[in-house]
Amino acid sequence: MMEVDDEISRQTQIIRPAIRPYPAQYEQHWLSKKGRVLLIRAIMPEDEPLVVDFHKRISEESVYTRWMSNMQYDERASHSRLIRVCHVDYDRDIALVALDEESCAGKNCKLVAAGRLTKMHGKNVAEFSVLVEDDWQGEGLGAKLLLELIKHGEADGLDGIEGIVLPTNRAMIHVAEKMGFESVYDKELNVVKQYFSYKEAAPTSKEDYDIQLRRFTCPINI
Repeated sequence: MMEVDDEISRQTQIIRPAIRPYPAQYEQHWLSKKGRVLLIRAIMPEDEPLVVDFHKRISEESVYTRWMSNMQYDERASHSRLIRVCHVDYDRDIALVALDEESCAGKNCKLVAAGRLTKMHGKNVAEFSVLVEDDWQGEGLGAKLLLELIKHGEADGLDGIEGIVLPTNRAMIHVAEKMGFESVYDKELNVVKQYFSYKEAAPTSKEDYDIQLRRFTCPINI
């Protein structure tokens, strides 16, 4: 009987969950440069209404800076798209959101920023994206989310993190470079490719970069 119990115990230790559980360890309170308190945590499926409202408050300039196109509100806030945005496979992605704690004390909780890492197919590298509501820009929130994404990538054993931004997005370029990203300007496409290495991994190949650019300009993420 003891041998059976030992075997059951051994198999129980081997079995791992098929899907990673919700990463509650990312939940934290954070104070912005202007003294505003935010709750930062991983995104939840029930956040969809907050994401819809978030996109109502994003300016056309911020939309273009993020997607490099004039992606319309109806497309950004469509249910079919936000199902994929808010339901995250934590083995592949991590999506963090920042909530205005003052608004959440009442009934009108506001999501004011979001950041995401998405693993690239066939590589141990992830693509990052960050979007901050216009009224909250300049408070260090984008830098905070990027820092948390870098920490996640390291804990997840990634080789590196990549991103593509417009040359006019000087704030993100500056923040990323301060955190150790290398920036390379692509004159032909008029974009800046950014790369952060944990293990001195080789930057993205031309073929992978073309795929990344198409995904970045037509993404499912926030």
